[in-house]
Amino acid sequence: MENNKKLTLCEIPNAFIQFFNNKDYENKSKLFNNTETDQWWVSGDKNVYPFAGSDSIQKRLDGFQTLQNGYDKYSMTLIDQIIDHERRIMLVVGKTVSMGFGMTKEYSNEYAFIISVNEDGKICAIKEYFDPSAYLKMAQSTPSLQGIFKNFFPDSFAPTSRD
Repeated sequence: MENNKKLTLCEIPNAFIQFFNNKDYENKSKLFNNTETDQWWVSGDKNVYPFAGSDSIQKRLDGFQTLQNGYDKYSMTLIDQIIDHERRIMLVVGKTVSMGFGMTKEYSNEYAFIISVNEDGKICAIKEYFDPSAYLKMAQSTPSLQGIFKNFFPDSFAPTSRD
């Protein structure tokens, strides 16, 4: 993808998935509008799931990159997409599979992203829905991930024995 090529709405879902599969963080400006000010909201109760709520897209990308760097195996697959051309929003459904950090079994989860795109063809807001309890269980059962969580959420992450 060329730097100045404007993505069409139909190209964005696959570009979003491939951005993470290719770990293309250095070229984030090709896909995202302003990662410092634009927001990425994640579902869940922040009192239970410290990663829930709104943060800058950049903070979400930083956390994701840290996780990806520790995975021995990672993939995200596009499952479905719905695009509203008039409102410039889309629903992107993907499935991730990952293994690493000394995990004893593979982690897999489905994610639904509602993505807003500006007139320049750049992602300017994201809402993410998934099963946060599956993610938290995986993190709490993996000691090296507990350390990463404590770095990103120092005041709110405390391992528990939830089932």
